[in-house]
Amino acid sequence: MKLRDLEIALETIERRSEREVTLEDYPTPATIAAAIIYAAQMEHGDIIDKVVCDLGCGDGVFAIGAALMGARRVIGVDIQSKALKVCQRNSKLLGTDGTTDWVLGEVPSLEFRETIDTVVSNPPFGVKKRGADLVFLRKALSIARVTYSIHLAGEKNRQFLTRNVEKLGGIVTQVETFEFPIRRLFEFHRKEKHMTKVNLYRIEMKER
Repeated sequence: MKLRDLEIALETIERRSEREVTLEDYPTPATIAAAIIYAAQMEHGDIIDKVVCDLGCGDGVFAIGAALMGARRVIGVDIQSKALKVCQRNSKLLGTDGTTDWVLGEVPSLEFRETIDTVVSNPPFGVKKRGADLVFLRKALSIARVTYSIHLAGEKNRQFLTRNVEKLGGIVTQVETFEFPIRRLFEFHRKEKHMTKVNLYRIEMKER
């Protein structure tokens, strides 16, 4: 699948109008999700014929994107049942319901019987609840050979995350910077759209 075709497909998915502020539930734009999934496959071969997991799947944009890109099986996990219902509708809409499974649960307590090849995740930034991003990162590194994870940009944060990745037995192989749009979703948002710099980390486990 070409990048533009993937973008067009993901732009058709249903987006939830209700969001939970404490979960920092900010939707990943289709263009960013498509770019990450496409590069993960074309540059590293991390999607096609792989078992892919999306931790905190929201509307399912990463999970469905991975399925469209050729993943053998995709698992989307979220704590909100309403989110998973939207994921199911989106999966049927785009014809990926045969390869996608949706799991209701909290990330720290998740257990998987099968081997996960790749995790792709846009976790909470850890602003509303300190350390929330690390909870997702720890789980991702404990279950997968390769992880793609979005975090707030900044040198201090990068150093902090890199140290924690190394402690968990991983190595950061690539860091990309994106301008991430956060639209006016909550009452405290003053602008219709606020652009935030984020880093995408590609992480490999040293031994898996």
